[in-house]
This record gives sequence, C-alpha cells and structure tokens, in this order.
Amino acid sequence: METDSTTTEIPTKERESGGAWVRIAHVVERLPWLIPTISFVTGVVGFVMVKRGAGLARYVAVAALAGWLWLLIEPLVRRYLESRRSGIGKFVSNFLTQSLQQEVLFFSLPFLFGALQRDIGQIIFIAIAAGAALLTALDPLYERWIAARAATRLLFHAYCSLIAAVVVVPMVVHLSLDEALPLALAAVSLWLLLTSPMSLRSLRSSRHRWLWVACSVLAPALIWALRAHVPPAGLAVTQAVITQSIDDLTPGPRVRTLTTAELASGVVAFAAIRAPSGVAQSIVFEWRHRGDVESISSEIRGGNEQGWRTYSRKQSFPANALGRWIVDVKTPQGQLLKRMQFTVQP
Repeated sequence: METDSTTTEIPTKERESGGAWVRIAHVVERLPWLIPTISFVTGVVGFVMVKRGAGLARYVAVAALAGWLWLLIEPLVRRYLESRRSGIGKFVSNFLTQSLQQEVLFFSLPFLFGALQRDIGQIIFIAIAAGAALLTALDPLYERWIAARAATRLLFHAYCSLIAAVVVVPMVVHLSLDEALPLALAAVSLWLLLTSPMSLRSLRSSRHRWLWVACSVLAPALIWALRAHVPPAGLAVTQAVITQSIDDLTPGPRVRTLTTAELASGVVAFAAIRAPSGVAQSIVFEWRHRGDVESISSEIRGGNEQGWRTYSRKQSFPANALGRWIVDVKTPQGQLLKRMQFTVQP
C-alpha cells in the first residue's frame, strides 16, 4: 500500500536542511485552525469586495488562484521529489498540498454561501464543499482517507481544482459562469486522464481500479448534467421586485396580487444583480404558470456596487391567467439567482 500522508518521517539531516518548512509545519500542527481561519476570512473579505464592486477583489482572487495552480502541478513535483528520495521534499509537498487545499476550499465557501438559494441541489453542493473543507482541517481523517493513496489524493485534488475554477477563475480572467463551468470540467477531466497512471498504480485490486475509472468519468458528467444546481458563486441579487411600472431603471411599487383587469397594464420583473468587476453575464427571466414557461434573456455587467439593473416586461397573458405566477431569475445554465411570485385574482 502506498502511504505518503502528511506524517512522513523526515531523516534528521534532511530535517535540519529544511528547518524553515519544518518550523512552519510545527506551528500549523499546534494551531490546526490557523490556515482554515485565515483562508475563510480572506474569502469573506473577497466576497465583500466583490459585493461592493471593488477591483481589489481580483487581486485577492489571484492569491487564491495560486493554490489552484499548485494543485495542478503537484503530482509532477511529487514525482520529481520522490525520484530523489528526499524525505523533506516529500514532507514539503504533503504540507503544501493540504494547506493549499484548505486555502482554496475555505476561501470559496463565502462565495458559495453568498449565492445560496432555496434549491436542494445548491444546498447539497455547498454541504459537500463544506464537508471537504472540514476534512482538510482534520488531520487524522485527511491522512487516512485522502493522503494515503495517490488515487484518492488526486481525485480530491480534482475536486478542489473544480471548486477553485468555478469560484475563483471567473473573477481573475473575467469569465461568465456559463463559460467557467465547462472549461473547469474539461480541465479537470484532462488532468485526471494525465494523472491516471499514477492513480491506478496505487490501487492493488482490479475492483478498486474500475471504481476509480468510473468515478473519474462519471463525476464530471454528473456535475455537467446537474449544472443547474451548482451555486452561481460571485453573482448576487441585491434587489428584486414584481411591479407594474419602471422609470429610468427604477421600479415602481411592489405588487403581490393583481386582478385580471390590471394585467392589461403589463407586469415587470425587476432585478439588480451584482457580479465581479469586468464580467459580462447573460441571465434569463423565466415566467412560469401552470406548467407553461416563457423565457426572456438579458445581460448584465459586473463592477456596480448596487448591482446591474435589468428587467423583463410581460404584457401578453393567457385567457386563464388566474393563480400563482413564478418568475425565476437564472443563468443560461439554469442556476437559480432569485425567485419572485405574484398572484392573479378575478
């Protein structure tokens, strides 16, 4: 069995040569919640900056992106260090990997929570991300379940890379969410393919190898199939209202109940949506009533502290418009940003 967890024993001579790293590791060992706390606080700061449209948020995201880049090159660095039989090198690789996984996951959590809506898929997605972040901070469980084998370690790398690509990369390179997710899944799938020899060698039984192959192939496909339930991290609705009037992108009084006669004046679904600076993002207003769906597209741009103002006006209603109407604000991939409702009475 391959065992290369963070508890790697370091020869005395190599321990002395890598004294700085060892001292840092000992500090982290005595204060196990130091890195997660700093990363989470940094994520909160980054989220607040994005919320306020501050350009500085991009530089905070770049710092988090450094962790993602390390996760991508870590297998190559590890193989090089192991070929040199360097105890301290292996120790440094393990230490950096676990620490940066913590940094990526805990940094991303505020953005994921900030995008959360009443959607069971989003709740499950964020619960898994929070569980993965907690796992990186619990050394005994991390060493036993993640770091002990290359197969589990690299799968976990892929997951952390996916979270970073979905949450952090759009802020850095100004990608919309509908561009970021497919690129992230493609990059992770390619990365798993390139590291598959290392992973498969660490598994002894054919059953485990086939299970690893199935996970590597099906997991990205499953995430793509359920992409509507991936939280739209980085986007936030600052104001949403159903009204019957709008003047210079300022909505009129909120309405919750309308009569069929009042429908003749039309209905406006207004939303102010905040996005990272420099990001252009398409959104969809989806009007639903008794199984019928009508979609109206719009586009927003990031960097506005109060959110980019946009609206959808509906003036054509069916003969039987009575009952509850739902207007969902979504991304083109179906990720829910906000749900509004109004009721039509006789």
